[in-house]
Parts: sequence; C-alpha cells; structure tokens
Amino acid sequence: VIARRCTKKTTIKGIDIPVDTPIAVDVMSIHFDADLWGPQDPNEFYPPRHEVKRNPLAFMAFGNGPRNCIGMKFALIELKIALVKLIMNFEFLSLKSDINDLELEEGVVRYIKNGSKVFIKKRFFP
Repeated sequence: VIARRCTKKTTIKGIDIPVDTPIAVDVMSIHFDADLWGPQDPNEFYPPRHEVKRNPLAFMAFGNGPRNCIGMKFALIELKIALVKLIMNFEFLSLKSDINDLELEEGVVRYIKNGSKVFIKKRFFP
C-alpha cells in the first residue's frame, strides 16, 4: 500500500475526493487488474503480456512520481546482475511438469503454496 494525500479536488469514477484527503493505493490490486493486464487472466503465467505497451502506472512496485523509492534503480540493477550470474552458472529445472500446476497463495506478495521443488545443476564450462 502506498500512502498519499490528495493535492487538488479530484473525481474518480464519479466519486469526489476533496483536497487533503488521505489516499491509500492498493498496489497488489493494480498489479492484478484485468483492465490493465488483460486480455489474458492476470493470475495466469503468460509472458507475451509484457510485449504490449502498458500504462506506466500499471507497475508500481517502487511507487511512482517524485516520491518513489530512492533505491529503485540500484535495486533493479542488482536484481539483473544477480539473475544473470545465476543463469550463467546454474541450470534450473522444475520438478513440476507445468508451471500452471503450481498453487499460488495471496499475501503481501504472491507465493507458491506448500513451496515448489527445483533441481539446480551447476554448469561446467570447458
């Protein structure tokens, strides 16, 4: 949840929001909104959905605007470097035959209910 305060009188979907009204943005609901992430069900694994240009506010993991997370660029670079190093040095194999067989659970973040077993094999370079 991202907390903000309304800076000017606004109307959203017919609801008037006066100045200085505290606003709580439910980021998880935005990240799984079918209007933003459709036409496929946002709960389904569907990588081609990321090939379409989306509203820049559809992904708000680090907040948005002048008060977004100061460490966003650093965190994204660190994440990419770590992912590249892992993929370069290891092979990851799911013991489930299909990713859609996984049961997902909702919480502060989405996670795999009862976990998932993954086989990790070190890559050896000649």
